[in-house]
Amino acid sequence: MQDKTYHQVLIGIVSIFFLWSAIQPHDYFTWLLEVAPVLIAAPILFFTYKRFRLSNLSYTLIAIHSIVLIIGGHYTYALTPLGDWMSTLFGFTRNNYDKIGHFMQGFVPAIITREMII
Repeated sequence: MQDKTYHQVLIGIVSIFFLWSAIQPHDYFTWLLEVAPVLIAAPILFFTYKRFRLSNLSYTLIAIHSIVLIIGGHYTYALTPLGDWMSTLFGFTRNNYDKIGHFMQGFVPAIITREMII
């Protein structure tokens, strides 16, 4: 699969999650706040795509991070089914989906920064 096609598939997947999340989220204001980084980053990535292309790894991580934010916005982080599933599986006392979001907020920018420096 060519890079451009792969990137278009990533955009399609993130777009599907985004559209799904906009349909009856738990709270529209919270949803907007949670998906705002995606709404800010997407135009920047589109406009810089030809002049400054990132690696497939970076675009994939950005897509995964976007999906984590979008799902957290739809349910709110405390109510995500994935977090409930993890609580049941690992015996957590609370929904730890926010920890996935915090990990992504540190890891993805670090990988992108590393790529830009190299």
